[in-house]
Amino acid sequence: MKRFIPLIFLLVNTAFASPHVTEDFFKGKDLSEGHHLPMALVFTGSDWSESSKELIAEVFEENLSSEIVLVKVDFPELNTQSKEILSQNHELKEKFHVETFPMVILLDEEQNEITRLGYPIQGVSDFGHYLKEMGRRYFLLQKRFEEAKRKKNKGELKVCFIEAKEMGATTLSEAILNFGFKDSPELMLEKYITIMGTEEGKELRKTLMAMENKEIQTRLALLEFQESESSEPLEHYIAKFGEASGDHCWKIHMVLSEYLMEQEKKEEALEHAQVSYRHAPPEERETISGLISKMLPLGYP
Repeated sequence: MKRFIPLIFLLVNTAFASPHVTEDFFKGKDLSEGHHLPMALVFTGSDWSESSKELIAEVFEENLSSEIVLVKVDFPELNTQSKEILSQNHELKEKFHVETFPMVILLDEEQNEITRLGYPIQGVSDFGHYLKEMGRRYFLLQKRFEEAKRKKNKGELKVCFIEAKEMGATTLSEAILNFGFKDSPELMLEKYITIMGTEEGKELRKTLMAMENKEIQTRLALLEFQESESSEPLEHYIAKFGEASGDHCWKIHMVLSEYLMEQEKKEEALEHAQVSYRHAPPEERETISGLISKMLPLGYP
């Protein structure tokens, strides 16, 4: 019997090392929940998309470790799928708003979206490794958020929010925002962006408008200008801070200048562009100077 022991260990280890791969979403969901692993929905067009063929070869046909559950969601032209899989795949495509192929959507064990990735990704030579790293990064980010909550670390909460938002982890970024926005001006502004137009948003705007934080006021003015398509938020900012706002005011004056040009208020546009030039950092002045020079031939003094 002893001579069979190495073979038994080899078979057991191979079984545990093999990747979790399925075409059945609910089986993938059970694997993800049971093993506490992220799940990747891999949307492909296996017989018509060259990028899909390359992704399938890299992710499914090579030895991707069992750190991730893979669900193949395929849309071949020559369909040989069962009615159940065909129906499931179309439901998943609609649910996750997938329009381009291939597309990989990474979910946590509660089916919250971690990120979505096209293929190939510029600068990424090992997609499988990159996918695993995104799962690890998300797991560590969750841990960091819990620690930041416990310690009420405002700076870390802000960093966690930015990372979650950049990753595309909407549920996590919303959880961070809802916990930390009352104690952080930056997160309060992000919260305001999500509830603009509501009664809660109006109350939050009053709090933001009362702050003397120039960076917050700059972002708020630009945001409300974009939403209202009116120069009033920019003019209010200039009236409140004027040229004393230093490195912030040049941005506002430049945006206002471009808006006034569109309104054919040329003299006012030139005036704001010149103020912007005076306060802009050296690396921005060449661009602003070019815009001013385009104004001058139009009859400006």
